[in-house]
Amino acid sequence: MKKRTKTIIAVIAGAAILIGGIWMINESRYPNVTAFDDHFTREFLNKDKKVDDGFYEFKSKTGQYTMWFPEEYQLIHENKEDYSINGKDYERWVASSENFFNNKSEISYINVELADKVKKNENINVESLF
Repeated sequence: MKKRTKTIIAVIAGAAILIGGIWMINESRYPNVTAFDDHFTREFLNKDKKVDDGFYEFKSKTGQYTMWFPEEYQLIHENKEDYSINGKDYERWVASSENFFNNKSEISYINVELADKVKKNENINVESLF
């Protein structure tokens, strides 16, 4: 009975060490930036495609667009309103970044909403961004 208990404990310990090692190797493959620290945000990013200094390729879950995503931001996903998707016609998400200037914390946000809308309003929406 004691020999069986020792064998079971050894198998469990070996499995835990193996799983922990695999997890550590997998985590070390991601860049050490804020965007990849969050598991939800990393689902949208291509770790192998750094498009420019400070940016990684972001691919929409609708498959409708790709964009440059800043490495210091991460998607907010605590509430249903923070990230929502409806088929291929609608996607909305919010990303945030916390920066420290002169010992003060400053939070910046990116709010993106993409929807299949009336074509005549597209020029107005794009011009308002500038």
